[in-house]
Amino acid sequence: MSIHATHMKGSSHRGYLELPWGQVHYRRSGDTGGPALVIVHQSPLSSATYEPAMAALGARGLDVVALDIPGFGMSDPTPSQWSIPEYASALWQIVDALGLRKVHLLGQHTGAIVSAEATLLQRDRVLSLIFQGIPLYSDEEREKKAAGYAPGYTPDTDGSHLRVVWDRIRWLYPTVSAESCTRQVAEYLSVGPDYGVAYRAVFAHTLDTASLAGVPTLLLHGSEDVLDRMNDVVTAAFPDAPLVRLDGGTDFVAEEQPDAFADAVAAHALAHAAVAERSFTPVYTATVDVSGGRAGRATSRTGALEVELTRPAERTDGNTGTDPEELFAAGYAACFSSALAVAERRRRVKAGPVTVTASVTLGTVPGGTYGIAARLDVSAPQCPQDVLEELVEITHAVCPYSNAVRGNIEVITEIHGGS
Repeated sequence: MSIHATHMKGSSHRGYLELPWGQVHYRRSGDTGGPALVIVHQSPLSSATYEPAMAALGARGLDVVALDIPGFGMSDPTPSQWSIPEYASALWQIVDALGLRKVHLLGQHTGAIVSAEATLLQRDRVLSLIFQGIPLYSDEEREKKAAGYAPGYTPDTDGSHLRVVWDRIRWLYPTVSAESCTRQVAEYLSVGPDYGVAYRAVFAHTLDTASLAGVPTLLLHGSEDVLDRMNDVVTAAFPDAPLVRLDGGTDFVAEEQPDAFADAVAAHALAHAAVAERSFTPVYTATVDVSGGRAGRATSRTGALEVELTRPAERTDGNTGTDPEELFAAGYAACFSSALAVAERRRRVKAGPVTVTASVTLGTVPGGTYGIAARLDVSAPQCPQDVLEELVEITHAVCPYSNAVRGNIEVITEIHGGS
């Protein structure tokens, strides 16, 4: 197959999304009604790595979206040095902007770490994972690589920096084609002299692989991939994941063997497409009788709840009655607070004392009907703001109230951590 240096362009549909930090470039191919496969590339390259395989993946019934990670390819850079959780959070914002709900995630190298962390953030939305090489470095390896793995380059009018980039690519991938190397030079240049920004995020991050247990996972890469050496570590971390090595393929097996690559990816994704709507397993059922509507009485059959209900407009001083909005707010706040404790255990951090205040507002919507909106104020003065923000994001993915209202009502979350 002929690989052209210009396949930064390609034949798949290309577009941009407007996100809070800037524009995100993506490629899309296949049946938009099929199972959604979101591809997250290795750094410092781009979605162009997958351009030769896009049509093959789409032809196998998948709705394929290959992203340019913020700061890479044709996507705008991040406003600061992002961590892996920040890249993972951004991935879900991108998926939401694409109008996708549940997806298969395919990540290569840096993209694999981002995809794995994204799964921990919103596990209920991930149908399966495909890791095309995932770097599970030891602490010693991370420290060593952080010290000098991606030194960057300095632009020079004599063009010598182009040779620096070329030599690095040839050092990493001595057997790939000149056309592929040429495209990679363009990808390095699109990032800028400091092309190691995402590497630093990887080297600073420790992935909780144990928390990914139960997610259908495929290990897929070329036999000559630079991370093939980590197979023992990776298979030990994911003991239930089959390992598929495409013979002779390098890191760029998607462009070298697009049909074999697409066959393996599609077989895994389609095998797990049927679990798109996961079964609901009852844990507890509360039953409450209400007579008289908003001015009536609520009596629980399963607990001690027995309260008078009053309309807010008719409530007087000393009135002990409550209303559906107060009851909803109490339930949401209590559930969210407990789910945040789950998030703490998952991230292995302590937030200290946490107060969750829920406000539920009844209002009218166009057409003369009624709707509600919610607001959550989460306060943890002993928890750093950035840590608390990450915990709240995970909590929204865990909390059944958040999952129930997502996409149906507006929920504003205010987060108040410490300095």
